[in-house]
Amino acid sequence: MRVVGYVLLLIQTLVLSARLPPSVVHASDGQAVLRVESMRLGLGAKFKAGFWQPLWVTLRAGQAAAEGQLEVVIADSDQTPAVYANQPHGRLALGPGQGGQYLLYARSGPVDSRVTLQLRNGPTVVWSHTLTVDPADAVRSTQPLVVGVGGDIGLEQAVGTLRRTEEGPVQVAVISKADDLPDRWWGYDGVDVLVLATGDPAWLATLAEPQKDALVDWVLRGGRLLMSAAAQAVTWAGDPRFGQLFPGPVAEVSYLRERSGLEEFTREELPLEDPRWQRQRPQVAVFSQMRGEVVVSEIGGGTGRPLMVEFPVGLGRVLFVALDLDHPALRAWRGRPKLVSRGITRLLGEVDHAQRDQRRALAHLGYRDLVGQLRMALDQFPGVWMVNFTTVAVLTLVYLLLAVPGDYLLLGQLGWPRHRTWLTFPLVVVAAIATAMYFKTQVHGRGVRLNQAEIIDIDLGTQTLRGTAWCHLYSPQTGRFSAKLALQCPPELTAQAPQGWLAYQGLPGDGLGGLESRQPAMATRPAYHVRLPEAAAGLESLVITTSSTKSLAACWWSQTRLAADHQLRLDRFGLLAGEFRQPLPVELTDCLLAHGEKLYRLGTLRPGQVVRLSELDPLNLEARLTQRRIEQTKDVSTPWEQDSVDVPRIVQMLMFHAAARGTSYTGLTHRYQPQLDLSEHIRLGQAVLVGRCATPVLALHTSADQPLASARHAQHWTWFRLVIPVGGEGPALAADQPPARTSASLLQTPQSAPAP
Repeated sequence: MRVVGYVLLLIQTLVLSARLPPSVVHASDGQAVLRVESMRLGLGAKFKAGFWQPLWVTLRAGQAAAEGQLEVVIADSDQTPAVYANQPHGRLALGPGQGGQYLLYARSGPVDSRVTLQLRNGPTVVWSHTLTVDPADAVRSTQPLVVGVGGDIGLEQAVGTLRRTEEGPVQVAVISKADDLPDRWWGYDGVDVLVLATGDPAWLATLAEPQKDALVDWVLRGGRLLMSAAAQAVTWAGDPRFGQLFPGPVAEVSYLRERSGLEEFTREELPLEDPRWQRQRPQVAVFSQMRGEVVVSEIGGGTGRPLMVEFPVGLGRVLFVALDLDHPALRAWRGRPKLVSRGITRLLGEVDHAQRDQRRALAHLGYRDLVGQLRMALDQFPGVWMVNFTTVAVLTLVYLLLAVPGDYLLLGQLGWPRHRTWLTFPLVVVAAIATAMYFKTQVHGRGVRLNQAEIIDIDLGTQTLRGTAWCHLYSPQTGRFSAKLALQCPPELTAQAPQGWLAYQGLPGDGLGGLESRQPAMATRPAYHVRLPEAAAGLESLVITTSSTKSLAACWWSQTRLAADHQLRLDRFGLLAGEFRQPLPVELTDCLLAHGEKLYRLGTLRPGQVVRLSELDPLNLEARLTQRRIEQTKDVSTPWEQDSVDVPRIVQMLMFHAAARGTSYTGLTHRYQPQLDLSEHIRLGQAVLVGRCATPVLALHTSADQPLASARHAQHWTWFRLVIPVGGEGPALAADQPPARTSASLLQTPQSAPAP
C-alpha cells in the first residue's frame, strides 16, 4: 500500500507540473532562444563592488525569433536578488539567427555575486543565463580605481608606483575605444579618477553626444578628472560640453620653451637640447585667463606658463595638464610616470595613516569607512530595542522553571491533585506566549519606521544640483514594500525635471554583511525590482522580514536657477570679505560658511537674508571640526568616537573629512562615497555654506502616493550645501532688496510641498 501511495503521489505531481507552464526557461534548455557571444562588465574589464556598472553583451537569436526586454539580476549586499528592469537599451527584437550588442546597467553587489541576464516577455521570463565573471576583475568597494581614456600615457606604469592602500593596490583600467564608454554619467559611479588624454585628433570625433554628456556630467556631479590637452586644445575647448573642463579660454598653442618646472616636479631631466627631441618638441596650451591653483609651471618656482592646474568644476575637480602626455616626445621620458602618478595622488587625496586603528574598528564594529558608521547610526530607531542573547536565554530559563518545577510546586502548595497539571500547564504556556507577544510588541514597536539623512548640494557657478540620501527602513513584521522617490522641492529649487535612483546601500568592508565578506546566502530570498534612473526611481516587491531593517541609498540630480547674488572676495590679509544673499526659499539653521582654513558661524539664515563677512569673526576650521580645546595649557582635539550614533556629527565629518585631518583623526576612511567631501573645494578658493532644513526634500512613498512611514515614525536630517564662487564681480547687495526670483517654468514633482 505504501508503494501504491508513492506512485499515486508521483503521478499527481507530474500532472500538476504539466498543467503549470514554466515561468523561466534556463540557458540549458533555452539555447534555441538566445546565445551569449560576448560580455563585458564594468570599465576596461574592472568593476567595483557596490556601484553602478555598465554591461555590454552581444546576443544572437537561435532558430526562432526572440523578443522582449532584457534585465540584469545581481544580488545586493544582503544576498537578495535585485532585478534591474526598464533598461534604456534593453529592448530586444531579433529574427532567427540575428545578433546585436546591448548596453545595460546594474548596481554590482558583493565581490563574488553572480550576474544573471534574462529576457522578459510580458510577465514571463522566457530566457535566463548566468554570465561568467572573472573574480580577478572585481575591485573592493573602497579600493581606488583609476580609468584611462584616450591615448596611451603609460598609466599602468604610473599607477604601479603609487603607494598600496589598506584595501590593496590601486587598480587601473585602460579604455582606448570610445565605443567602450558608457552613455549615462552614473556608469562612471565606481571610478575614483578618470585620466583623459586628448592627443589623438580623431578620438573626439568618435565620441557620441550621450557619451560626451555622460563624462562631463560625471565631473559636474562630483567626479575627479586628470585631463591633458595641448595640440587639440582649441578643438576640445570649443566643444560646448568639454569646454567646461578647461581652466579658461585657450589663447594659443605654442611649443614648450623651458624645462626647469617639469624637472623640478618630477626630478627627471628632459632632453631639451637633443636635436631629435627638438624636431618633435611637445606643445603647450596657453590660456588668456585661468582659474584654479597652479601646480606646475614652465619655469620652477611658480613662474612661467602654467603646465598643471587644479580647479573645481561644479561639484567635481579637474587637474588639467597643458601638455599632451601621449605625445611621442614624452613617451620615453622617465618623468612622465611620476608626473601622472603625482597628479593621481593629488586627486585621490590622503593615503591611509591609521591602518592599525582601521583594523581595530573593523574587528570591533564591523566597518572601517565613515559610511559604515552612518549606517550603524541610522539603524537606531526610537521605540525599538535590540534584545541580546543573554536576555533571551534568561527569559527561556524562567519559562522552563515556571512550566515544570514551578507548576509542580504550585500544585503541592495549593494541595491540588497532580492530574490538575493538565489545566495549569496550558495556562502557564498561554501566559508565557501572551507575555512574549507583549514583550515583542514593546521591544519591536508598532508600524514601519524610517530614518533618513540627506545632503542637497548646489553649485551656484554651474547651477548644478545633486541630492544624496540614506534611507533606513524598519518593519516589525514581514512585509512586501514598493517605494518610489517623491521630491518635495520648493518650486524655485529645480529648473528641470530631476532624475534619480533608489537602490540598496552597501556596507564597505569584509565585516558581516559587507560587500567583501563573501558570506553565503543563508536562505533563498524573493527578488525585488529596481527601476533605472530614466524612469520613475523606486523599488518594487522588496521583502523585509520580521524586525529587520533595509538600508537604501538614493541619489537625484537636476539643474537649478537660484539667484546667485554674491560678492565674495579675498582681502589683503587673505581672509574672506564681501557679502552674499541666502538664495534658498527655505530657512536654514546652524549655518556655517567654510573657506580655506577658516570657518564662520552664521546661525539661522532666512530666505533672502544678506550676510556681511565684515561682521563675523573667522574661526579655525580644523579646530572646530575636531572640537579642539585647551587642557592644562595643551591644545587637545576631542577624540573621534567610532561607535558614536550622533548623525549630525557623522554627516559633518562626511562633508569635510579631509579638512579635519581625515583618517588621521577619525581612524576611518572616506572612500565609499568620497564625492561628498568638499574639503578640496574650499582649499581651491571656493566658499561652502552649510545649513540644516527642518523639512525633508526627499520622501519615500508607496505606489498609492502615501508616505511609506507615518510622520510620528519617521526621523529626518536634511542639510543644504551651497558652493559659492569667490572673487566674482557684481554690485553690492542692498540689505532691504528683496531676493531675486526666476520666472522660468520649474518642476512640479509628485506630492510637491509648497515652499516654506
